[in-house]
Amino acid sequence: MLPIGVVGRLLAARTLREIAFGTMAVVLPFYWQQKGLSLSAIGMLFTLALLGSATLAVLLGRYLDRIGRRLVLLVASVLWVVTTPLLFFGHLGVLAIVALLGSLSPNGKEVGPFLAVEQAALARLYGGQTRVRVYAWFNLIGYTATAVGAVLAGSLGLVADGSGAVWPFHLAIVGYGMIGLVQVVLYARLPSTIETSVQESEARDRPITAHIPSLHVRRQVHTLSGLFTLDALGAGFIVQGLLVTWFHIRFGMNLVQLGGIFFGTNLLSGLSSLGAARLAKRFGLLNTMVFTHLPSNLLLAIVPLMPTAWLAITVLLFRHLLSQMDVPTRQAYTMAMVSPDDHAYMASWTNGVRHYGTAVAPLVSGALMALPLSGLPFFIAGGLKVVYDLALYGIFRRIPITHGDEG
Repeated sequence: MLPIGVVGRLLAARTLREIAFGTMAVVLPFYWQQKGLSLSAIGMLFTLALLGSATLAVLLGRYLDRIGRRLVLLVASVLWVVTTPLLFFGHLGVLAIVALLGSLSPNGKEVGPFLAVEQAALARLYGGQTRVRVYAWFNLIGYTATAVGAVLAGSLGLVADGSGAVWPFHLAIVGYGMIGLVQVVLYARLPSTIETSVQESEARDRPITAHIPSLHVRRQVHTLSGLFTLDALGAGFIVQGLLVTWFHIRFGMNLVQLGGIFFGTNLLSGLSSLGAARLAKRFGLLNTMVFTHLPSNLLLAIVPLMPTAWLAITVLLFRHLLSQMDVPTRQAYTMAMVSPDDHAYMASWTNGVRHYGTAVAPLVSGALMALPLSGLPFFIAGGLKVVYDLALYGIFRRIPITHGDEG
């Protein structure tokens, strides 16, 4: 019997979280510009948000299953609720503190420890090809929720556009805090089945000790993490928050139009996840990861070469038809590389260090996008991602999966 109650709560939490992230990734750049922050300052805040999220995830990697997965999710949600009121301030120093605490998403996607914990929990509940399908649906729901968030941001734009009103932005911030509060309730109701046997067997009065994987596992985790960081570095040059700014500057698009664009990109990203499970069953996880990702990166690089807004949007949408097929396959692949006791360590590292790669780029990309008609962030992003794909395939194509069914 499938653990519907557990998965239902995890899916509900992720749906609400991605709606919040999707809304704020579009709304905050506009709000911050209205507050007088420069593009470089916004890029810096995005960098700090990703650095804080990455550090939190990596530091938790060895302790997550000793502390307890549910407790980590609860603490992260409480931190979200507590820091949300600080978003009302326009002071760069205050916003930098919020960003560093890891509860802001620059690209409408996951930040903080949530994804690593949920990915490890699902790996405990499902295995083999079922795991790929579960991850695919998990990502579809997440991206669809992010798309809904973009539409909500566009709706706020209908009210705020041209009027100079700030209350719609304040309403978004209040809603953001409320979603964090709902997450606290959902995670508090999670049962012990999401924990590993390690956590279940730990006496509560014993000290929390680090889980030390074998040298072989650490090498695999660190190699994969390094490659994923390279991929994320490329992605950092075109995070959604900066794409919003680029389309606004380059083509004069307003918040309503941009909400519609990113509704489309996120919805297509989610739908592409479903195709991943079928392709992985036929061609294998690694081949699906690499050979769907390569063409999407080439499409990304030509977006700024389009002479009109709608051609650029069309290319971007086609790119997102393919761009996320590697996500559920990557999640299943990394879980199949190690034993269940190492799932949390693998998930924390491979998800966490990606943010380090992404974090480096927005500060540079924000400055580049301030240049007239600059397409450099797109070229750099596409190029780095192509290098990642080729390196991943070259290193791992002959390494067998030992803890799962690849197909």
